[in-house]
Amino acid sequence: MLHLKTLRQDVRLLTTLLGEVICEQEGLKLFQRIESIRKQAKAIRKHHQISLIKKLAADIAELSFNDAYKIARAFTLYFQLVNIAEEQERIRRIREYGKDRSRLQDMSFGKLFHDLKVRGVSKQKLSQFFSSMEISPVLTAHPTEAKRRSVLNHLLRISDTLHVIKRTDLTLFERGSYRREIKRVLEMLWQTAEVRQNKISVLDEVDQTLFFFRRTILALVPHMNAKIREEFRHAFGGTAKGSLPAIHFGSWVGADRDGNPFVTPAVSKATGERHRRLIFEHYLASVENLIRRFSHSVKEVCVSSQLMASLAKDKREMPALSTQLKQFEDTELYRKKLSFIHQKLMNTFEYRPPAYQSPKEFLKDLSLISASLKQHRGLRTSEGELARLINQAEVFGFHLAGLGFRDHSGKVRQTIVDLLGRQANENQLIEAILKAPTRMPKRKLSAESRDVINQFNTIRDMLETQSEEMVESYLLSMTEKPSDILSLLYLAKISGLVAVRGKRVVASRINLVPLFETTEALENAPSLMSRLFAMPIYRSYLRSQDGKQEIMLGYSDSNKHGGYVTANWKLYQAQKRLAEVAKRNCIQLRFFHGKGGTIDRGGGASHRAILAQPYAAPDGRIKITEQGEVVTQKYASFAIAERNLEQLMTAVVWTNLVSKRKMEKNSKIKRWEKNLTLLSEKAYIYYRRLVYGTPDFLNFYYLATPIQMLDLARIGSRPAKRHAGHKIEDLRAIPWVFSWIQSRYIFSSWYAVGEAVDAYEKTKGKKQAIIELHEMYAEWPFFRSLIDNIQASLAKVDLYIAGLYAGLVNDRRLRETMHQKLCEGYRVTVNKILQIVGEHHLLDSWQVLKASIHLRNPYVDPLNFIQVEYLKRFRDTSFDHLGKRQKEQIVSILLLTMNGISFGMKSTG
Repeated sequence: MLHLKTLRQDVRLLTTLLGEVICEQEGLKLFQRIESIRKQAKAIRKHHQISLIKKLAADIAELSFNDAYKIARAFTLYFQLVNIAEEQERIRRIREYGKDRSRLQDMSFGKLFHDLKVRGVSKQKLSQFFSSMEISPVLTAHPTEAKRRSVLNHLLRISDTLHVIKRTDLTLFERGSYRREIKRVLEMLWQTAEVRQNKISVLDEVDQTLFFFRRTILALVPHMNAKIREEFRHAFGGTAKGSLPAIHFGSWVGADRDGNPFVTPAVSKATGERHRRLIFEHYLASVENLIRRFSHSVKEVCVSSQLMASLAKDKREMPALSTQLKQFEDTELYRKKLSFIHQKLMNTFEYRPPAYQSPKEFLKDLSLISASLKQHRGLRTSEGELARLINQAEVFGFHLAGLGFRDHSGKVRQTIVDLLGRQANENQLIEAILKAPTRMPKRKLSAESRDVINQFNTIRDMLETQSEEMVESYLLSMTEKPSDILSLLYLAKISGLVAVRGKRVVASRINLVPLFETTEALENAPSLMSRLFAMPIYRSYLRSQDGKQEIMLGYSDSNKHGGYVTANWKLYQAQKRLAEVAKRNCIQLRFFHGKGGTIDRGGGASHRAILAQPYAAPDGRIKITEQGEVVTQKYASFAIAERNLEQLMTAVVWTNLVSKRKMEKNSKIKRWEKNLTLLSEKAYIYYRRLVYGTPDFLNFYYLATPIQMLDLARIGSRPAKRHAGHKIEDLRAIPWVFSWIQSRYIFSSWYAVGEAVDAYEKTKGKKQAIIELHEMYAEWPFFRSLIDNIQASLAKVDLYIAGLYAGLVNDRRLRETMHQKLCEGYRVTVNKILQIVGEHHLLDSWQVLKASIHLRNPYVDPLNFIQVEYLKRFRDTSFDHLGKRQKEQIVSILLLTMNGISFGMKSTG
């Protein structure tokens, strides 16, 4: 929970300095206009008078382009600074907890181990569970990530300086210097273009992602392991037997080509090389640091015989370097060994001998030094920088982060048709795939089919040349049939990624992952996987994968397809049933959760979602996407990155060792599940009736949101649509959510909930229904999480601002019908949610969030007013007759307001 007093102090400091910079840069007159608009927005919030709304809209319309743009910039910068202040306050709270063991923070390792011990969980049982744990955050490029790298660098500088300026031991001169530094950076920020001038490329996105590895992630992994060891020792005494939880990072950036034509084989190979360069540069710098520090002399302490033998081998393999090393002290053998390691690393990076054939050989050399130190009074030395480097080499290898290739099932199906011919039905297609030769048939292929085959050949080449771990998996979007996955297996076979002997897979270098996205696909997933598990060829493939099956679950498209309640319920049921199927077939299952940053895309606090879904991480194995602006929020600050990973890991442990078993013993669960199935069915009907069954809804959506601007935005490399078309099915889930957030309807995270509860009450009887829903909210973590997420989304909805966007719809009947329907749906949903939670107002139990929304609204509102005004100009028939510069001005201010609203709402989609 944030401490509002210190937060307000930081916000006041930053915004005061921003105001001073604006006055210096633009003059007092513009600053006074900004203040006037801010006060008008606050007055509207207080009095809700139509006349005040019309006055502000008129004042905005009268602004010159330059003034409107600068005012939008001011409010955008305001939110970026407020977000920095909130982050720094969170860091302060984390550090406060870390100072005192008598007050352990929830979801910390210290609290987790203490509570497990109190519940009678032994250290042996916990150690055993650790050995099966696999935590894998996967970084992805977000098509609506708004922040430029240049802007991010300035903001991080302000954040770092704000952190230091709060120190109590600063002199007056130092405090003044830091204040001037913040103002200096604000001046640079004001003179930096907020919106990209050019569309970001895929490799730009790769570089943006790699920035976070350099800034926090590389150091984070060994730090987390050291923290786990220390807290385990404090709670249980001694060390954890066996291995610690495995932490591995992945990335889709530069490899995910689903709907992104700019991700080519050449781009993927270049991505792999950038991964290699970063990790080798890190290892080389780390070894250089060890060479400087490891000054041990054999005159003072011995080294192991194994190390001596290793040095003799190095001298034979690298005689030239051996000669160069004679200038150093003959007695400093650790330095000599590290120098040979450094040269061998350089050779490996440059693809020349003698080189390490795998990260295991690199680890073996480092471990020789570690063992020698431990044997000869150097235990503490072995546990410092060297131990961190060993841990990093174990996790990041020579690949840094395993890449996930992804493409759409439609493309793969067409490729199989081109290769094997069209089949009459699913069974015949499966038979054709199973009987197909290992060599690729000589047939004329379409460009799209050649591209799919080239993807698999590219994976093979990257594994053979860059690193055997560079590509971890191939994911298939919109998986719907067993033949979809068997098609991947066949393509892997003809490209040499899978070795087949007879009718059996004997070796595999690629993890093939089905991605279930729609509500129907989630419902059918258990039967689909059961059928695959029963096939001898697929069973043999799984044996080559050590009996492990990864399944990805899509949170975004399922929501767009069926609504928030149905999507979440189908995801819950799919996890439960898939876990049962895997258990029956003795398969080790890992779920890959395709969550976005927003609640309607599965976002929110990941650890709370895991605690609410007992089947989310079977035996401690879980993968989860970290997308776009979420990556910045979670990994720009080391303290925040540490806290998020700690919460994720502790939630996985607690769910598997405590809450899952508690839920399985609860006799009410079956009744609750039956109730939620009924509620979900009602919600699905109402949602689909409006979104897919109302002909005019799509027109209203396109006119009452800024969705059409996303194709002009330069905030991601990927198009907003998978296919050219004017249907909701063609639209990606992320832009769908983004556009509803911008217009403040936030439609996709609450619509149809109220109507569904109302229908549920009519089926069950109102009194009985309320009793049951109260009970479910109080005792069932999943239902509580579901309702709380809806409540948080409802609190961010603003129908007065949404009404401005509805006003963009010229057709009066359409405008009034749709807006009134959404307003009525909102009111019904708010009333039903308040009945369930037993409160009088939204967020009565979440006062800090409530206060944050209340404080932010008057500053977001002007950005919405400006956006609506310029959407009118963009859509006006006269737009086509404007000059190029005028058109660019209108578009640039719209893109700027999209950024600003995103920062204000703390979400892009």
